[in-house]
Amino acid sequence: MGKIAIFGGTFDPVHWGHLLVAEMAASQFNLDRVIWVPDRSPPHKWRPDLASFEQRREMLALAIAGRPDLVLAPPPSNPDGSSFAIDTLLYLQKLYPGDRWYWIIGTDAFQNLPKWHRSDEIGGLCDWLVGPRPSQGDAQTGASGDVPIDTGGDRMQVQTTAVGCKVAEQMALVNVEIRWEVLSMRAIEISSSHIRRCCAENRDLRYLVPESVRTYIATQSLYQQPAAEI
Repeated sequence: MGKIAIFGGTFDPVHWGHLLVAEMAASQFNLDRVIWVPDRSPPHKWRPDLASFEQRREMLALAIAGRPDLVLAPPPSNPDGSSFAIDTLLYLQKLYPGDRWYWIIGTDAFQNLPKWHRSDEIGGLCDWLVGPRPSQGDAQTGASGDVPIDTGGDRMQVQTTAVGCKVAEQMALVNVEIRWEVLSMRAIEISSSHIRRCCAENRDLRYLVPESVRTYIATQSLYQQPAAEI
């Protein structure tokens, strides 16, 4: 039986922080494969500096090229690309039957798990690998794919554990026992919104994103509008 993790997010754009989170999860839990699932941004989150779904998929493909343990999920089969997390998990389970499943997720998204569509079903179908994020109470969304700023590893671990315990209690109220663990890593001082600001200000992206992604952003003239804070 293999061990596979889903890593979802907007990835606008993907950066070294995302790659480090994936590699830390793979190392810590001996994962055989991490499947990257870029979200289609819903209309109410549209921004002038948003890269298209196809562009974000292409940047992901460039970032993980040459890594057989990092896999880009197949594109959505439905025309508008919309789907719930449970749909994604059930679809991928059909592609990789018999494996044990994990979901790599930030604390802010994880704390909303009880509100997810069919949360009582998806909650017990995978192990949740929770990555620390700063200012847990101030987080706005789990879809941005941002990796948090490093503001104190021990404190962040404690806060993330507290969130996990609360989520587990909430899920237990609907008779769902979830399996979750906190990734043993410090939060990282890099985010997609910071990279978009750098692009709008014509600042160098070296050391923030893989070189192939940096070249793609420049070639496509992405994120030239003032960056939105999401």
